[in-house]
Amino acid sequence: MSSAIMSNSTLFRGLVFIVALLLSACATPPKPPVDSESLTWQLQGKIGFWQGRKQESATINWAQCDADSARIRLSGPLGAGSIELSSDQSGARLIQNGESIHADSIEELASRADWPIPVEALRFWVRGRAMFTEKLEGRVNTNGQLEELNQIGWHISYHYHTPFHQLPDRIHAKSANARITLIVSEWQEQPEFCAK
Repeated sequence: MSSAIMSNSTLFRGLVFIVALLLSACATPPKPPVDSESLTWQLQGKIGFWQGRKQESATINWAQCDADSARIRLSGPLGAGSIELSSDQSGARLIQNGESIHADSIEELASRADWPIPVEALRFWVRGRAMFTEKLEGRVNTNGQLEELNQIGWHISYHYHTPFHQLPDRIHAKSANARITLIVSEWQEQPEFCAK
């Protein structure tokens, strides 16, 4: 009698475990990480941009202090064709060929400098995050790393140095008529630029 009760109890626990597994398999997949604000950070690496016959490549140094304050330096081999984009609460500035141009948006100035990249979105995307103000579709792996993201007409895919890194070291972004590749060689948490 007791052995029958024990086997029924074991069977019941087994059924509960199977049901739990089935429910977890049907659960909603994890959502891509979304930040309401970008943290202070700095990256160094290389960036490539393609749009039709236009091809640009540069070394990039991007220091982000907060949502309003940033500095992006782009330069070719040996510093050729270097530009500097910066922004703060008063607006944005482009320094190119010894000239300084001001505008309301750093993205507008990037286009004037022949780098029409989505700067406002990239400050989230480069860190493996989605823009919190826009709709998104994405896929997160079992390590919590964002692997793919679709947002504002761009498809972004990510590569990480190891399964334990939360910041990507390679980002590929593609829209209907443009492509961006960013290879990050170094991440920093406290840029000197932000302390000024």
